Amino acid sequence: MKLKKLTAGLLATALLLTSLAFGIFNAYGETITLTEASFGKDIVSTNAGYDDNIWYVFTPSQSGIYTLYGLSKNTYATEGYLFTKTVMSSSGPKVYNQLAYSSSNPNASEYEGAGSRQFCLKYHLDAGTTYYYAAGFFSPDRTKNELSVRFICESYDTAEIVKITPYCTAELSWYTDGEWKTDDDGESYFYYNISKIIQNMSLTVEFDDGTVLTSSPGDTAVEGYPITYTHNQTNEHWYSRNSEGYTANTLTITVLNKSVDYEVIINQSALFTVKGKVVDDYDNSPIANATVKLSNAAVASTGSDGTFSFVYAPGKYKVSVSGESVLERTFTLTVDINDSVNDHTSTPVGVKNIDYVNDGIINGRDYAYIKTSLAPSAQTKAKGAFYADTGFEKSDYPKLEL
Repeated sequence: MKLKKLTAGLLATALLLTSLAFGIFNAYGETITLTEASFGKDIVSTNAGYDDNIWYVFTPSQSGIYTLYGLSKNTYATEGYLFTKTVMSSSGPKVYNQLAYSSSNPNASEYEGAGSRQFCLKYHLDAGTTYYYAAGFFSPDRTKNELSVRFICESYDTAEIVKITPYCTAELSWYTDGEWKTDDDGESYFYYNISKIIQNMSLTVEFDDGTVLTSSPGDTAVEGYPITYTHNQTNEHWYSRNSEGYTANTLTITVLNKSVDYEVIINQSALFTVKGKVVDDYDNSPIANATVKLSNAAVASTGSDGTFSFVYAPGKYKVSVSGESVLERTFTLTVDINDSVNDHTSTPVGVKNIDYVNDGIINGRDYAYIKTSLAPSAQTKAKGAFYADTGFEKSDYPKLEL
């Protein structure tokens, strides 16, 4: 069951919910309390207005797999969300945590009256925890229409998980799939992004009553049982097996109260050192403390002389340079297997170093900053760069000062 980012309308509602009492639901739409007496019955409600949702609240007395799904086979498509609520303090605010999202029912034939274009939220719920479902029409221009849903209990927890078997063909590339970070001891280490592993991970879950469930690659739940992935790379850094610092690259996979450790493979491919330099476009002076990102991950920062270096696997990558008062510059860089051509310091990367208000553009606001905030000794260079990069002339002084 894939999680979906909140739509703008639901996000606005969620933000309201974090600061207002639960009664806000009554102002925007209907709120229905679900109980065991609701199981298997058609629940018909009216959507109250534009991009609105009907809310359903349920606190199970027994842990198990529960499903709320849309009934209609022929009318408008629907979508549904499942949340829990965290109360930060007695005086608020409240935070709603999204557990699941659905806008289709691929197994509609298994559910009486269900349609494939209707949502189906099948999820494991814990006894005593209050859950919040939100359901409405997929298209936001569907207003004040009836919505029919059904709530069922698939099964109560009567069996225990005895074995979890993970399957994953993906590997991570050495010093590539992630970014450099600094731990609490000030040590620089490479933090690996596990999304590539999760997207290719499938599980087989075996119960003591003989039941066997299987997830598809990338699923966040297996037949309604949520899957969680945890690791502690901050204190237990990951390395390839051949590296000196290697201990274990442990990713812990948990379903209910059963966990299994999975060894993440770091593919130690050949790496090459890339060198470069960042300078001011105006006078070629070095730019210090600029951040160099490769594929949106920080890989280096420039020194006082504007130079930087990093190691990476061969390939063609999108690289960006940014920094304080520096307009971000993006370009394509090739890491070559011929190491002698990876030194680019003789052909520096030029950046515009006059975005003083740090808003991503160069205009009169930056000129105003130059005149009002820089020391007189620094204004001459800054003004010269400003004119060079914007095309303004000195005759434009009055306009710029306004």
